[in-house]
Amino acid sequence: MSVTDENLAELFEQYKDEVRETIGTLDNELVAIEQDPTSSETIFSLFRHMHSLKGSSKMFNVDNIAHIAHRLEDLMSLIDKNNAILSKHPRIVDLLFKGNDIFRDIIARLEDDITYSHLTPDHTAFIGEIQAQIDKINRRDSELVDAARKILDDLETLVPTLEENEADNLKKAMAELSAGLTLATLAEEGSHQIRFHYNGVDLTDDVRALEELLEKFKAGQGKPEEARALTEVVGNLYNSLADVATEDAQQLIAELGDGLHMFKERELEIDQITVEFFTAVLHDLKEKFQVEVLAPAGGQVRQKSSKSAPDFKEPQTKTIRVDEAKIDQFLDSVGKLITKSENLNHLQFSFRQAGLNSNLMRDFVTVSRTISNDIVNLQRSIMEVRQVEVNNILKKFPRLVRDISHKIGKEAELNISGERVPIDKSLLDDVEQAMVHIVRNALDHGLETPDERLAAGKNRRGTVNIAVTQEEASIYIEVADDGRGLNLEKVKSKAVERGAISPEQAAAMSDTEAEMLIFRSGLSTKDEATDLSGRGVGMDVVMTNLKKWNGEVIIKNHSGQGLAVGLRLPVTNTLLTKEAILLRVGDSIFCLPLEYVSEIVTVPSEAIHHHKDNSVFRHRDMVIAVVNIKEILGLGRSDYGRPAGDSRAFIILQGKNESRQAIMADEILGQQKIVIKEFELETFRKLPYFNGLTLLGDGRVVLILDSEKLMTC
Repeated sequence: MSVTDENLAELFEQYKDEVRETIGTLDNELVAIEQDPTSSETIFSLFRHMHSLKGSSKMFNVDNIAHIAHRLEDLMSLIDKNNAILSKHPRIVDLLFKGNDIFRDIIARLEDDITYSHLTPDHTAFIGEIQAQIDKINRRDSELVDAARKILDDLETLVPTLEENEADNLKKAMAELSAGLTLATLAEEGSHQIRFHYNGVDLTDDVRALEELLEKFKAGQGKPEEARALTEVVGNLYNSLADVATEDAQQLIAELGDGLHMFKERELEIDQITVEFFTAVLHDLKEKFQVEVLAPAGGQVRQKSSKSAPDFKEPQTKTIRVDEAKIDQFLDSVGKLITKSENLNHLQFSFRQAGLNSNLMRDFVTVSRTISNDIVNLQRSIMEVRQVEVNNILKKFPRLVRDISHKIGKEAELNISGERVPIDKSLLDDVEQAMVHIVRNALDHGLETPDERLAAGKNRRGTVNIAVTQEEASIYIEVADDGRGLNLEKVKSKAVERGAISPEQAAAMSDTEAEMLIFRSGLSTKDEATDLSGRGVGMDVVMTNLKKWNGEVIIKNHSGQGLAVGLRLPVTNTLLTKEAILLRVGDSIFCLPLEYVSEIVTVPSEAIHHHKDNSVFRHRDMVIAVVNIKEILGLGRSDYGRPAGDSRAFIILQGKNESRQAIMADEILGQQKIVIKEFELETFRKLPYFNGLTLLGDGRVVLILDSEKLMTC
C-alpha cells in the first residue's frame, strides 16, 4: 500500500467514526422532534446533519448513505420551510428513524466488507418511501386541507353571534367537515391511530375489517370464505348503526341494508359493482362518524438533561488515533515507575538509619519528592487519555426508551443527569450492556400501562431516571423508575418454583436477600417470555459484568412506587493507585487502602471486653466490634488477653451506614502509595478477603485486604 493509500485508509476510519457519532446525535434529535414537532432549531439541525452525511459519504464513494441522506435532506428541506408539516404527517419521524437505522447497518457492514457501499434493493425501496412522502407533502390536496381548516377556525369565531338554530346546523356541518379532514390527513399515515364512533357505539373494528376486505376484492384477490366474512361485517355494521341511527344518517343506513340484501341474493358472487357500492356507502358513513385520533403507542419519550443551557456546544478538540494496546503498555511502564519511586522512599529510610551526611540526605529527599510528584502527574495525564465521558453510553438511551415504550404500548419520560462524569473506556461496553438490561426491565417489568397508572392515581406517563455521580475512586450509576416496584413475595415464590431456593430459605429470607434474587440466572417474575424479557438472563448479565470489574449493586425497592438499581464501579480498572496502610499480623504483611480506614487507635488491654468468641471496646461513645483477622485468614488465634497496662493497636474501619468495626494489627509499618494489580490466576481470584496484590519498594509482594468483605464476617 502506498503512502497515499495509507492516508486514505486513515481518513476512511475517521469518516466512519464521524458517521457513528452523527447517528447517535440523530437518534437523540429525532426523539426530541417527536416530543416537539415545531422546534425550528432541531429541524434545522436534522437538515444540517443529513447534508453533512451526504457530502462526506460522496467524498468516500459510499453511495448508499449518500443517496439516502440526499433524499432525506430533501424531505427535511421541506419541513424546514414549514414546521407545521411534521404535525400533519407524523409518519415522517418513523421514516427518519428507519433511515438512521439503515445508516447504522451500513457502517457496521463496512467494517467487514469495504465494498458494501452500493444501493441494495431494500435501499432503493426505502428511497421510494421517502419520495412518496415528499410527493404527498407537495400534493395540492394538502393545501386544500390547510385552507379548509383555516375556514373552520374562522367559522368557530362566528358561532356565538348566530341564532341558536343556525348555530346548531353550522356546528353539525363543521363537525362533519372536521371528521372528513382528519380522515384525509391521517388515513395514509396509519389507520391504527383512528377510531370511529357513532352515538356512543365503537365501530372501529368493523370499519377496518370492511375496508381490508373491500381492498382485496378490488384487487381481485378475494376468496369465497372472505366473501362470507364480508357479509358478516356488513351485517354487524348495519345492526350497530340501525339501533342508534339519527335522522341525518338513516338514509345511508337504509342503503347499506339494501346493499346487504342484494349481495345475499347474488349468493356471495361478488362483482366490481357491488364492491364500488359498499365502498361509496362506507365513505359517506364515515363522514357521519365521530373520529378520535389516538396518540401512537408509547406516547412521547421525553429526555431531560442536566445541561443548563439549551444552546450548549461541545468544545472543538483536536484528536489523534492511538492504538489502545500502546496506551496499556505506557500505563504498565508508569506503574513500574511508581514502584521505583517507593524504592527511593525505602532507600531514603535506610540512608537516614545509616547516618548519611545531612546535606546529601536533604538533596536526595528533594530529588526523590520531585520524581514522585512528576510520576503522579504523568499517571494522572495518561489516565485521562483512557477516560471518556459516560455520555458515550447515555446518549443511546433516549432512542432505546422510545423504541421499547412504543413497542409495548407504554408511555415513558427519560431524565438523564451526570453525562460529564468520566469513565475508563475499557468499562464502556460492559457498563452499557448492564444498563440496557436494567432499563429494559424498568420499562417492561417496572412501569405500568397508562390505564394501570391512572387507576393507581399516577401520571399516565411513567418516568425513568438515569443519574451518574462521581465518588472518590468510583462512579455510581442509578436507574430508577416510578413503576410498581418489586413484589418480593412473588420473587421468592418464583425462586422456589425454579428450584433456586427452598421454601424454608424463602420463609427465613430478609427483604434485602429477596431483592438480590432477581440477579439469579434463569429467574424471572414474568409468566411468559417475550423478546424483551422473561427468560431470567438480563439481570444475571448485570451481576456478571459487575463482578468482572469488582463492582457492586444496590437495590432500593418501594413497593407500588418504583425500583432503583444502582451500580458502583471503579473509575478505572487499569493502573489503580491508592494510599494504603502497611500492617503486620503475626508473621504476615498486608496492605489496607486508606480510604476505608476511619482512624488508628491504641487500646489498653483492660478496655477490651470478651463475650464468647467476640471482642469489643468502647471508643468515643461507640461500641466497636473486633474482627478476628488471624482466625479469619487462618494465621492462628489472636491473643487479646495481655497483662494490665499493656496496649494493642487497632485499625477502625469505615463501613456502610456509618457502621464501625476494627481489626487488630501486631504492628503498623507505615503508609505508602501502592499500585493495585489484579490476580491473574483464577485460583487467587477466589480468595475471599483480598482484592489484589501490590509490590513494595523493597521488592516484596503483598496482598491487599478487602475491608468490606472483612466487615461482613
